[in-house]
Amino acid sequence: MFRIRGRSDGEETKKRIVLKATQLFVQKGYAAVTMNEVCAASNVSKGSLYHHFPSKDELFLYVVEEDTAQWLQAWEDKKKEIVGVQERLYALAEHYANDFQNPLIRALEEFSRSRAHPEDVTKRLVLLYEAASHACRELLKEGMDTGNFIKGDLEDYVIIVNGMLEGIGRVSEYSMHEKTSDDIKKYYRESVRLLLRGIYTV
Repeated sequence: MFRIRGRSDGEETKKRIVLKATQLFVQKGYAAVTMNEVCAASNVSKGSLYHHFPSKDELFLYVVEEDTAQWLQAWEDKKKEIVGVQERLYALAEHYANDFQNPLIRALEEFSRSRAHPEDVTKRLVLLYEAASHACRELLKEGMDTGNFIKGDLEDYVIIVNGMLEGIGRVSEYSMHEKTSDDIKKYYRESVRLLLRGIYTV
């Protein structure tokens, strides 16, 4: 039986490019990776690479968007196994803890701050932030709707709680070099405990 070449081959080539590009961005960050390196690593021609991804920016954003989608899907799968909004908040904190050393996060920060971006790229960066904060927003809304959390401005809550969870990762990375992953998870869990109970004694 003859195999018709075309769409399936193109999809396989694209997957291979994304896999190898992801590995390079993880190892080297955004700026240090060249499209020539991606060609060599994925064993494709420049024409094939630029057919799928017309620029390094486009390739990098696609890689990060895929990674974010996988992170969200992993959270959705985990969330189904947990009952109760408080336990889900603890689980979300642990989900953040498991990802806090993701090199693509650092590469994205490098990319975001490297220069002024055109409007379409800026919109995609905003969508990446919104996608990353989706899990937090959904959980906070559930807590307020069920009466478990004090009602307030949802978007304010998202900025505060998401900022707390993102911030723990950054502080941990730069000031806790001798800490283990279990130590880091403990900080995330304690942050949720303080959030839920309140730190003020009166």
